[in-house]
Amino acid sequence: MNNTINLENAHHVTLPNGLCAMLCHTPEASESFVSMAVRAGHFYDPNDCQGLAHLLEHMLFMGSRHLPKPNAINGFIEQHGGTINAWTGTEYANYHFSCSGGALAQTLPAFADMLRQPLFEEDALTNEIKNIHAEFEFKKKDDLRRLYQIHKETCNPHHPFAKFSVGNSDTFSQHECAELKHRLKSLHQTYYCALNMRLCIASPMPTPQLEALIHQCFGTLPSGELAPDNWPPLYTENELGIQINIHPLQSAKRMIVTFALPALQNDYKTKPLNYISHLIGDEGEGSLLAYLKEKDWALNLIAGSGIEGDKFKDFNVSFQLTQKGLENKSQVLEALFSYIALIRNDSVEEWRFHEKSQLNALALEYEENVKPLGLVTEYAEHQFIFDASELNQLRSTIGSFDRTVIEHALSYFTPDNIRLKVISKDVDTTQVCAFYEAEYSVEPIDDSVLRSLASPKKIAALNLPPPNPYLAKEYSLVLPETGFNIPNKLVDNGHYRFWFAQDQQFHSPKGDIYISFDATSFSNSLTSVAAKRIWLGALNDYLQAKYYRAEIAGLHYRIYGHQAGFTLHTRGFTNQQTLLAGQLLDAVLSFTPDERAFEHHKALQIQSLHNSLLNKPTNRLFSRLSVLIQRNTQAPVELLDVIDNISYDQMLTSRSKAFERYFVEAFMHGNWTSDEAKSFLASLKGQCDSAGGAPLSRAVSKLPVGGTLYHEVVCNHDDSAVVLYLQAPSPSLTDTALCMVLEQMLAAPFFNSLRTEQQLGYIVGTGYVPHNQHPGMAFYIQSPQCSPKQLLDAMTSFLFQQLNEIEFYRFYWPTIQQNLIKQLEERDLTLSMKSQRLWVSLGTQDLGFNRNTKLAERVKSLSFEEIQDFAHQLAKRERCGELVLFSKGKFETIPTNEKRTINSISQFKQEIPYY
Repeated sequence: MNNTINLENAHHVTLPNGLCAMLCHTPEASESFVSMAVRAGHFYDPNDCQGLAHLLEHMLFMGSRHLPKPNAINGFIEQHGGTINAWTGTEYANYHFSCSGGALAQTLPAFADMLRQPLFEEDALTNEIKNIHAEFEFKKKDDLRRLYQIHKETCNPHHPFAKFSVGNSDTFSQHECAELKHRLKSLHQTYYCALNMRLCIASPMPTPQLEALIHQCFGTLPSGELAPDNWPPLYTENELGIQINIHPLQSAKRMIVTFALPALQNDYKTKPLNYISHLIGDEGEGSLLAYLKEKDWALNLIAGSGIEGDKFKDFNVSFQLTQKGLENKSQVLEALFSYIALIRNDSVEEWRFHEKSQLNALALEYEENVKPLGLVTEYAEHQFIFDASELNQLRSTIGSFDRTVIEHALSYFTPDNIRLKVISKDVDTTQVCAFYEAEYSVEPIDDSVLRSLASPKKIAALNLPPPNPYLAKEYSLVLPETGFNIPNKLVDNGHYRFWFAQDQQFHSPKGDIYISFDATSFSNSLTSVAAKRIWLGALNDYLQAKYYRAEIAGLHYRIYGHQAGFTLHTRGFTNQQTLLAGQLLDAVLSFTPDERAFEHHKALQIQSLHNSLLNKPTNRLFSRLSVLIQRNTQAPVELLDVIDNISYDQMLTSRSKAFERYFVEAFMHGNWTSDEAKSFLASLKGQCDSAGGAPLSRAVSKLPVGGTLYHEVVCNHDDSAVVLYLQAPSPSLTDTALCMVLEQMLAAPFFNSLRTEQQLGYIVGTGYVPHNQHPGMAFYIQSPQCSPKQLLDAMTSFLFQQLNEIEFYRFYWPTIQQNLIKQLEERDLTLSMKSQRLWVSLGTQDLGFNRNTKLAERVKSLSFEEIQDFAHQLAKRERCGELVLFSKGKFETIPTNEKRTINSISQFKQEIPYY
């Protein structure tokens, strides 16, 4: 069953109380998707109680009239095959959920009850303030959040964007609990009313029944009033023409040029900002980025992102600079304005606009991986801005050329309309922002600089993109051939293996080609992995401008490292894809970076590894888990020393040895004939004539059963964190199914007990975590207020109790079983997803290409007694290997037995047995 949503035929209804709803009938879909947008974001917070809208969003999950227990709505939606979530933004809050297609009649009344009749219990309120504070603490060392706060402090202080949107225990503790409850009720009563809400639903339920259900669920909402949105300007003259210097935590060198615009993103007919960002963000030869890279001033450029609202838009041009670029930032700025002048002068060239429109139309016609819940969430909010006829055209309108509209948009791209952020550890700062303690300073941009930018010099190396050579005139489908609907092995001679399957399901002119290289000299030591990383960085940089036109014409590629070597993956339209793959393969086999590129990418790798050590504690622990379990995965902390000392000659030696002897496995899947596949195979064999190696092992560590191993990860973060990993004894269907089932069974109770009831931290969860298809499960908590020992004690106590009382879950077992079977039986949503699944199957020797189907059958046949036995064996520590990873934060470490502690990663990997 597919979940495609056709918005062009959406039905629009307005209830007598004024609630507007957009209904999309999806008769073939297996799920329903619902979103309610409320004009009640943080802009509507009282000045003396900032963060209240965010707190209200949390409190709606803490019990309503008909589902009074905290988070009962979550469990209820999960029982009906779905998930529920919410967010609070600037102008809007949004609540959204999915459920099984036939379950909407049961779930929508509960959702309406949550929105209409929250209880606001004081105990739950106290707990949620703690959760919001933990969420705030979790983000305190997030550079993006710190940047956002500085943005707020440097805009018009009278605009509501300047308010602190998150809230924390300090801001909320200024009010008594009873007063907070009163304010929450008042905010809810004022804004959660029919005229201030918009609903969007996509469901297989027939439209007349759906309309009747909406009347039943939301018809009694009070009408209320539409919230006002007559804000002052986001920036006055004082907040434009300024430079904001920011000191980051991570070693970043960035410059963000912000153009302050009205809400031009809402022009869906011409889409001027799409067109302008398409040109400024070009990465091909002659582009702004290619010029800056040639000068060694910038590494990448992103155009068009930035905060936006119903009446404002920040258009950002964000540069990742080199040290040299930071020193020459005024020339980088001048190059940007020189390029904008080119765009302004050539706005008459209509063919460029039509080429971009054609690219948009292609992307829309053959769009993959549309997330229906994201789409209905977007359209719930769109109803505040667009009328019914416009809503039905938003996605299908590809943009019609209107020179006046484009010139009007470009009129805002002037030097006196910019804000400049310079982010580097080298800048001077004079003040510290509220809440996040980030250092920054603000200064006016010198008038002489603004004058020079107003009439920038013409730069001969800058050119607007030429016509795209990869854009085909037509895209056709090949005829299906018998026997090629699953991968066929066309060649296997010990040194290379080639598989081909034809797409006979999606009827799309697209496909994927995977070419994997196993090379000992790129994987057998820390030095060889360091060499591979630098070489891959330089290779991708070299290819970027060369093949950017292919990228934007829907022919994508990635070249990325893996445990045993690296993979070249191309995907997209099959027209010219084999040509592109052949060209990329030539580059892979022949490219040798010069010494300048080596030094440049070595420095980037060092910066990247240093930055990865600043990730959140839970992220660090899961990253380290992969390193400890997978034989050929390396830890950033160990790579750093090696990469710091690696020489150009060592990198060259590793690269040349890697291509002396290697194993190639390739897979081609999509809209090709078997003859085209055989032709590509012949050219691949010709190119890879040095292949002479064998496939390399993807072994995983065999953790000991009966006692826990401990490993501490040192993090630069105040929060403590613990990951408890349980490794199944084998990758058999039974062990895999039991791991999946038990993780699903314990997920909600673990969250409710340790987060909602015990308030141990903001990040609390479980996960099914396989490594190279070897099953396992993980339980994790990150906490600002508990030591790792307290967290581990709480986790093990919970698990011991639940595993010994597993009989309690007998009642829930049929629902858990049904949901898991549904997940395992889900059909591939896109051709690329199917390609990836088949490619993974080839890597794990699942040559029936049906492991998920077999797993679903095993889950169907599992008896509850088997689950009980598994749980009791786990409780007695007789079944699974155990590994505890922890970061102590500002607390005491976990006292551990030296014999059971992993101190050296490399020593552990040398001594541990492998599966």
